[in-house]
Amino acid sequence: SDLSDVVSFNTLIKAYLQTENFAKARALMEEMRREGLQPNRVTFNELINGMVTSNTQTHSHEIWATIKEMQTLGVNPNQVTCSILLKNLSSHSTQTDIAETMELINSMEDPMDEVLLSSVVEACVRIGKPDLLASKLKQFQGSDSVAVTGSHTFGSLIKAYGHARDIDGVWRCWKEMRSRHIRPTSITLGCMVEAVVSNGDTEGAYELIHQMQEDEHCNEVLNSVIYCSVLKGFTREKKLQRVWAVYEEMLQRRIDLSVVTYNTLIDACARCTRMDRVPEIIDDMKRQGVRANLITYSTMLKGHCQMGDIQRGFAILEEMQKDSAKPKPDEIMYNSLLDGCAQNNLVEEGLGLVQKMQKDGIQPSNYTLSLLVKLMSRARKLDQAFVLVEDLTRTFNFRPNVHVYTNLIQACVSNRQLPKAMATLEQMVRERVQPDNRTCTVLVRASLQQGLAEQAVQLLRSALGLHGGLQQLARAQQYAVCPSLAPALVEELLSQLCEKGKMQELGEPLLSDIKQNKPHFRVNFSMQNGRLADGQDRKST
Repeated sequence: SDLSDVVSFNTLIKAYLQTENFAKARALMEEMRREGLQPNRVTFNELINGMVTSNTQTHSHEIWATIKEMQTLGVNPNQVTCSILLKNLSSHSTQTDIAETMELINSMEDPMDEVLLSSVVEACVRIGKPDLLASKLKQFQGSDSVAVTGSHTFGSLIKAYGHARDIDGVWRCWKEMRSRHIRPTSITLGCMVEAVVSNGDTEGAYELIHQMQEDEHCNEVLNSVIYCSVLKGFTREKKLQRVWAVYEEMLQRRIDLSVVTYNTLIDACARCTRMDRVPEIIDDMKRQGVRANLITYSTMLKGHCQMGDIQRGFAILEEMQKDSAKPKPDEIMYNSLLDGCAQNNLVEEGLGLVQKMQKDGIQPSNYTLSLLVKLMSRARKLDQAFVLVEDLTRTFNFRPNVHVYTNLIQACVSNRQLPKAMATLEQMVRERVQPDNRTCTVLVRASLQQGLAEQAVQLLRSALGLHGGLQQLARAQQYAVCPSLAPALVEELLSQLCEKGKMQELGEPLLSDIKQNKPHFRVNFSMQNGRLADGQDRKST
């Protein structure tokens, strides 16, 4: 071979990995060994990076087998290895992958540096486990904490503290960065403003923007994205006057306005039931040369529907369909309009809309079905609700989810057809769709209202996976278990049983079985006076 050194081999291996030819890359590593050369950190890091970034599905056990191989050869993983592994973590990662990656970082010989610190906190934010994020942030505050000098790292830390809902940590990072005269970039300032807004202090974030304006070293980093965080904060708080004040300031300071800015303003009008101000916003958009997009129309349509002006909603839809320059309506827009029809009992319009939707080639989803069931239920057309669900799921080849089934069950109960509701539960469980807390609540309350206390207890026994549940669910019992069952529903049932004088016969055996078989399911109930536990006589089972 004319490849005489490790560097030449690594260059060739990298080229094969870029075309995802793992077999050739591995063959070269074998050739290296035959030539008496040892694959080094660079070789392994390239290989692991290739696996992580590959478009073909690489199983995590292959990645960890490579790490093990690396360690066996005495090549210790370094910061680069850890950064590559962190890149691979997301909210879909397994607990094992997360734990092993964090363990590898802790056992690394090299000291933690700024780049790796940033990668760790960003991965923790992506994973979406607040406890892990909080413990990592605590660890980095220790005595051997990394000296952070870069604006980017401060941005990552600020974002992480914001996600961990630690507002003190957010401000501590910001103050430390400013005291060291590290100039924030637009991204860092954006992270800061977003963290303060998302932790409920929109006024504080707006004040920070004003401080930045007065600082000649920082005022040029302000942009429309940063202002938009504050706009969205005031919009969520339904403070239309504050939204308007921020917008006017943006105009005055000649901040580049984007379609996102205008969509936020329309959303604020919708939330504050002030759709009368929208024409003014649309005029401003035209003056600024900003084109309305799908979200603009969708937000307007939803706002009019929420105010009960369904006809205006239909007019927007029609206008979009007639004008080819405008974006095509999507499923979200149809669903907003369908929701408006359900709220206002407009059955014919709602059914016409679903037909129009299909004609436009837009596939209805489970959310569409949930709205249709609601519409039919309010119009007392229960059988038609079932027919629609069956027809649409068959035509578009998808299965009803828990929300559709629960809406059907609610529709049966509202139309005084509890046996049909129970049969729907049976069908749902047979189809392997697990009930949620709302499903159980609807059925337990309806059973109690109709004097069927025993049925209510059996329902909860099935939901908790206890013996003595509903006979008709026995065959598919594992799917009848409700993982999201709230103890409050059991407490409500027990109170009702006390009132009906059925505590001894039905309530006490249920409580005793929960205590014995479900020790982690905490029901607070006082047998004394048969009511919810309070103060001194609180008993936990």
